[in-house]
Amino acid sequence: MSKASKLRKQAELAQKPTVKQAFLNFIDAMTDNRNFCMAWLIAGFIFFTVYGFIDNPDLAKTASVIGKTHPRLFIWWAVFSGVSLYLNIHYLYKLNSFKTEKLAKFGNVCTILGFFCIFACVHIPSVEPEDGKPLQMAAHWSTALLFAAFFAAAIIAFLLHKSMQKSVKHIIMLVTLALTLILMVVLLLIFGKSGGIESIPMWVAYIIIFMLNFTKPFQPVKE
Repeated sequence: MSKASKLRKQAELAQKPTVKQAFLNFIDAMTDNRNFCMAWLIAGFIFFTVYGFIDNPDLAKTASVIGKTHPRLFIWWAVFSGVSLYLNIHYLYKLNSFKTEKLAKFGNVCTILGFFCIFACVHIPSVEPEDGKPLQMAAHWSTALLFAAFFAAAIIAFLLHKSMQKSVKHIIMLVTLALTLILMVVLLLIFGKSGGIESIPMWVAYIIIFMLNFTKPFQPVKE
């Protein structure tokens, strides 16, 4: 191969995006579509809610417990919940040009970690203390809690950014989400594990994200 051919091949390879860049380009393209993101958010909310009532009319069972008897639906629960939140948090950041600040970088990392944690949780079956598998139990519940914590942190990062700009409507959203998380912890300490209690912050998060992304009062002002 001639020197010119080698240089031309090197230039072509340099122009090809890496796997990481190709993935980021794909996510960027997906989050350019408002209707696509809205459809995923609504579908995620509906699937999460319907799944929570499977063999569970009083919402006593957690998603993990339901997953023991419905493992395939548990995987779909992770798909709908993880993808809908991941896409819509990215859409939220892009819609508001929230990219370069430290809080934005922190939120992006949290979104990725939350996405991985929900799938890790699904692939580590839930067990009870009497099953004699303490490490598996710790791993399952740790990833479940981290999934919720990371996605909540990504939303809070954006709301903190807007709150520091003295946006009253975003301050109200921030306080609402914070109080919801505190209420969930208090209720769990009082009543123990419950699907209903654990569903409350997810429902609130879905509603807040929908309002931020798709309702007129929260749309950024075009200059």
